[in-house]
Amino acid sequence: MAIRVPPGRAGRLWLERRLEVARRGLEVLDQKRQTLLREQQRLSAELAEADQAWERQARKAAEWNDRSAAIAGPRRLRLASLHRGTRADLTVAWRNVAGAVVPLTATVQVGEPVDFVSLGGGSSVALAAEAHTGALAAAAADAVARAAYEAVTAELAATVRRLRAIERRWIPDHKAALHKLELTLEQSELEDTIRVRWALEQRES
Repeated sequence: MAIRVPPGRAGRLWLERRLEVARRGLEVLDQKRQTLLREQQRLSAELAEADQAWERQARKAAEWNDRSAAIAGPRRLRLASLHRGTRADLTVAWRNVAGAVVPLTATVQVGEPVDFVSLGGGSSVALAAEAHTGALAAAAADAVARAAYEAVTAELAATVRRLRAIERRWIPDHKAALHKLELTLEQSELEDTIRVRWALEQRES
């Protein structure tokens, strides 16, 4: 896309100002890129830990589900599940990281625990319910870690694209336009000088 440069010396000042703004913008974007890169690395480690924690809790919940089904029986397990109480609520806290809005924490509330032993489910059902509650919290924490990592990664990619666009297209195009304008101004000044000399020579002769 051609740059519409104001004519004459005003165009030179216009291009020089835009180049200076672009250079300052590059510095800011590079600082943002470094901040996001550090945050991405930190979140990557957190995500790996959250994945492992979720897998452990999911296995634990599955194991206790099988145990309670074997001890109490599938029928009692199903009946106990009907008395679980209110649905779980999820609350997510957010924060801003260099322009990227990312989830910070997830809090899961499952209400008051049900006395599954009194309901005839036995202690195995109670332990299974506790394991599933832990798995739910681990799943929410894993989802938050993954969403934060993906949001920072997306913002980092967008920042790198903007950096490259300024470095590889915007600044070179404006430098080329400035060089072309300076050649035109030099040529115009040279022609003016020649005309002035010619006029003086004509006057003297």
